[in-house]
Amino acid sequence: MGSSEEYWFQSPEKALSQAYSMNIEWCKSYVVKNSGTIEDAEDLFQSCIHVAWVNLKTGKFVGSQEKFNAYLRQICKYKWINILKTRKPTSSINEDRNDYNEGNQQDENWEENEIQTNLLIESLMQLGEGCREILSRFYFKKSSLKSIASSRNTTEKSIKTIKFRCMNKLRKTYLELQRKHE
Repeated sequence: MGSSEEYWFQSPEKALSQAYSMNIEWCKSYVVKNSGTIEDAEDLFQSCIHVAWVNLKTGKFVGSQEKFNAYLRQICKYKWINILKTRKPTSSINEDRNDYNEGNQQDENWEENEIQTNLLIESLMQLGEGCREILSRFYFKKSSLKSIASSRNTTEKSIKTIKFRCMNKLRKTYLELQRKHE
């Protein structure tokens, strides 16, 4: 790692403060534009900056401040997408004891989902930028193979092959991280 990449991180408090101030407004804007509230964004950002910071401190992420900001934003995007997928329409509040017990079960499931989501995000971040872009566009943005191929000046068949290889890399990395986590 070059010294310019190490330098920005020499003062952890300053680096964390800068990462926070450079990205919180982006996160609020992203979440609000995608069916969330300011409170959702603040909660999401706290969780994501924690994950990104731990990965930086433990050496799982290595790079410049610009790369760290991009990394943090990717974590926010993937976590928010996952939250939206698991959200159910809200219904009227019922204080029935069974609902309370179901809520406890949901909390336990949420914690497990959070762990799995973090492992998936970490796996995604270990892929190259090209793989992340293709998988993100195909699976999250629902872009067609044809439109991805067109934007990358290649053939649909080539993108299909690349996507297949990227998914295999992602599966392998995810399973390795999952084994380490257990």
